[in-house]
Amino acid sequence: MRAESPELMPWARSSIAILCLLLAASVLSRIHTYRIQPEGGGVVAWEAPSGFVDLGDGILLPRDVAQPMILPIESCSSSASVYFAQVSPYEPDPSLLGRPRPGDRVFYVYRGWHLGNRFINISLNLIYFSRRAYARWKMQKIPTTEDFALKFIVPSSCKASPEAVMAVFRTTLQPFVFPAVQSRG
Repeated sequence: MRAESPELMPWARSSIAILCLLLAASVLSRIHTYRIQPEGGGVVAWEAPSGFVDLGDGILLPRDVAQPMILPIESCSSSASVYFAQVSPYEPDPSLLGRPRPGDRVFYVYRGWHLGNRFINISLNLIYFSRRAYARWKMQKIPTTEDFALKFIVPSSCKASPEAVMAVFRTTLQPFVFPAVQSRG
């Protein structure tokens, strides 16, 4: 018995033709984008340079200083704790960093954005995958391997807002931080 391939229906043929055209358009647009140099010769720096952690507001912290620390807050009787959580689905759960006592407030900050504390794994994974997709779309180096979010554990007796705690954190680290230099195309 001889096996014959069935003939494609007209709608199947047109679907395959549309998919082939989309593939060709995608390849051509990537080639075109790759060959065009940005105006001014630079690219938009969406990244902290390697070896630095972006704290937001144009402030960079060297990676060797980015270690768990105790943050004294003047308006509070006890200090807050700061942890650096790597933004990646392949890293341990950031909610497992540190040990908050019952009643302590926990919040996360990513590049100056206050993320809150609910669904933090989902939020950080969304950031990771969106930055990865953006880098792929722009045909840039994958930036997400060195990204960090800050985890703050503020004692229950301290009523300081997350913005105030972040301001104290930036002033405490002032001797170590560098202004971010961004090249805009």
